[in-house]
Amino acid sequence: MSQNKFLYAVKFIACLMVITIHVRFPAPVGLYVTALARFAVPFFFAVSGRFLLADACSTEDIRVRAWHSLKKLLGITAVVYLIYQLYSVIYHLVIGVSLSNVISDRFNFGSFKRFLLFNSGKVIYDDSYAFDHMWYLFAMIYVLLFVFIFAPALKSSYKPVMICLMLFLHFFTFMQGIREIRILGISFTTWYVTRSWLFTGIPYVFLGMLWADIVRKVKTDRTPEEYERIARLWKIPGICFITTGILSTCVEAYLMGDRDIYIGSLLMVLGIMLLSEAYADRGTYIWKMGQKASSNIYFYHVLILAVLNLLADMGIISNIPAGIKPLAIMVISILLFFFIPELYRSVINVKKG
Repeated sequence: MSQNKFLYAVKFIACLMVITIHVRFPAPVGLYVTALARFAVPFFFAVSGRFLLADACSTEDIRVRAWHSLKKLLGITAVVYLIYQLYSVIYHLVIGVSLSNVISDRFNFGSFKRFLLFNSGKVIYDDSYAFDHMWYLFAMIYVLLFVFIFAPALKSSYKPVMICLMLFLHFFTFMQGIREIRILGISFTTWYVTRSWLFTGIPYVFLGMLWADIVRKVKTDRTPEEYERIARLWKIPGICFITTGILSTCVEAYLMGDRDIYIGSLLMVLGIMLLSEAYADRGTYIWKMGQKASSNIYFYHVLILAVLNLLADMGIISNIPAGIKPLAIMVISILLFFFIPELYRSVINVKKG
């Protein structure tokens, strides 16, 4: 992320907000907190697009960068997936469920079809941890493969593709609960169809690429001093986009209820992109937490939740009240993935010193 402190800080906040999607506050507050949190995953895609290609312009350079990112992501995804499958095995052994039944229920033609098409389904989750948050990893793999395959036409075509898919995404999301739209037997108003590599991953990654191209052009055409002055001018529209996005999201949630994305989510992401250049070198301690802990918080907060639920079901610990449960998961995640590793590194450095 090129040491953009602002984006690291927002990434940390976004990962904590994702927790409120999976561990919700009680209604009615929970509806609006969850709705506001919906900016997070589109933001992750946009940030990936922002730094995916850097200055790559030729087909070869684009493919080299996409392949490098893909190899790294495949390794991360394999580790995360295997850890959750190990927990699934342990969980079902503890509650006395036959693993053969679990395997047949999860790994069948229907679940593979849904997974391969839309990065969702029981291939990546089951009753042991209940949420398919890993869809983001597999969606990003698909997007990188798309970029690699279509690299020769990418620079000339990514903008219209982004616009079309973004329009489809928000139109199909708006139509959820109003009218089903089926094409080739697929319901395009189903949540896991709109929230997929095609309708969410690609357009938001391409949005990040568009912002990268804009920033690169301004930097190329202007002196560093002029660029800094222009970046400062982006503060006002950035703040306006975020403020409007928050208000829009709350209104949309009130009128339409729970959705996987809102128009307000898009506005918030646009505002964050604008502010990221104005505040690139500014950040408190939060940016370090984002740099070092945010990915693991996203990957493993569902596992923390699953373990706590299992321990509560077994009577080992008490149930955590719904009003503080999201905060408890946040605190545990920050401790496990930032403060304890930081303390460990400090101790090791002292011993070496």
